Amino acid sequence: MNVLIVEDNADVRKLLLYTFEHHNCTVTEAQDGQEGLELAALHKPDVIISDALMPRMDGFQLLRALKADPALQSIPFIFYSSTYTGVEEEKLILSLGAEAFVAKPTEPEELWQKTCAIMDAWQVRQRKPAHPAIDESDEQYLREYSRIVASKLEEKVKELEVALALRIQAEDELRCLNAKLEQRVAREVEQNREKDRIMAHQSRLAAMGEMLSNIAHQWRQPLNNISLIVQNLQVEYEMDVLTRDSCREYVSECMEILAYMSRTINTFSTFYQPDRVRQLFELYPAIADALSLVREDLESHGIAYGIVNEYDSCVNGFRNEFSQVLLNIIVNAKEALLMRQPPAPKVSIVCSQEGASAVVTVSDNGGGIPPEILDKIFDPYFTTKFMSQGTGVGLYMSKMIIEKHMGGRISIANRADGVDGVDGAEVTIELPLAPPAASDGRAAV
Repeated sequence: MNVLIVEDNADVRKLLLYTFEHHNCTVTEAQDGQEGLELAALHKPDVIISDALMPRMDGFQLLRALKADPALQSIPFIFYSSTYTGVEEEKLILSLGAEAFVAKPTEPEELWQKTCAIMDAWQVRQRKPAHPAIDESDEQYLREYSRIVASKLEEKVKELEVALALRIQAEDELRCLNAKLEQRVAREVEQNREKDRIMAHQSRLAAMGEMLSNIAHQWRQPLNNISLIVQNLQVEYEMDVLTRDSCREYVSECMEILAYMSRTINTFSTFYQPDRVRQLFELYPAIADALSLVREDLESHGIAYGIVNEYDSCVNGFRNEFSQVLLNIIVNAKEALLMRQPPAPKVSIVCSQEGASAVVTVSDNGGGIPPEILDKIFDPYFTTKFMSQGTGVGLYMSKMIIEKHMGGRISIANRADGVDGVDGAEVTIELPLAPPAASDGRAAV
């Protein structure tokens, strides 16, 4: 069956196209009555399904033009409309020679069945129309058509008036909302400031937790050594072989170990003490200090690490805060490696220069970050850990330190040629290099 669809709504036209093509029909589409008339003359379809309200030429005019053409007047015509649905409209439609009127919308399968029934009835009538068309000169048609169109125009005008009233009401409400907007903005700004204070506090608590964890790793082996020394003292004393010299040697070893543990406490407390003023500092020593705090932890988990210093970069900023950022990034890389368990886990740090910027990259071979969360990594409170393991403020605060406090830039990306050729994540920190004249190491003013 060859079907001509005349419909100005693209979505409805597409639905009708799919409906009839599903039943192996050949479908031709027209966007208005004028195009439909031209395509009907060109293709001579088996049936025409047309909307009523369309630009250029509506469905009434199209039907009247078809019935006035001897070559086209016998083609079955089905009105498919949601606008002209009254009894008077249907009566006029049938009097013009249409085979049937179908109200829009109709389920696709039901429309197909109705079309088949109409075509079967048309075949039974030996392809004669069920309703002969009104003569071209019939004034009754013109009067009825004008009345129906005028009625629909009145309805549209009323709809527009209602829509205009609703728009005026909406504009009034919008003005009221705008009047309160400044107050709401001020309140939201204050709430955001409070959130920032809470996040800073949580970040300090998280840093304290990291410090305690790293101190535990640093102290585990020395405490074990002290335990062995004490046991040796007891054994030699009970066996009556403890000499004055060996006792002094054991005491000396214990004192050296305790001094090392005391230095560890000082190192950690200094490291986590926030800087009060900006200062010139070299990146490589700051990186080495940060790595030294987690070296025992990385080694205990079998994670290799390395620093490559391609350029002795000097920047102006907050040394301890920078080291804390780097420590946070290294810890995140460690956790990714422990979760993914690559064959040879490794963290690689490279310090280099690009133009007027010092660049520090931290890479791992932990499999990278899922693309769907890559853009959310630096969002506040975003975390992939369980609530007991993290609050999601570490990388957010790191971004604030690098970009707000030190005027740099921090970014993260996945790299296909990660550490040792294995996929992984790479964090890049860019900081402005200190002016050459300030390389004497004095604190910046």
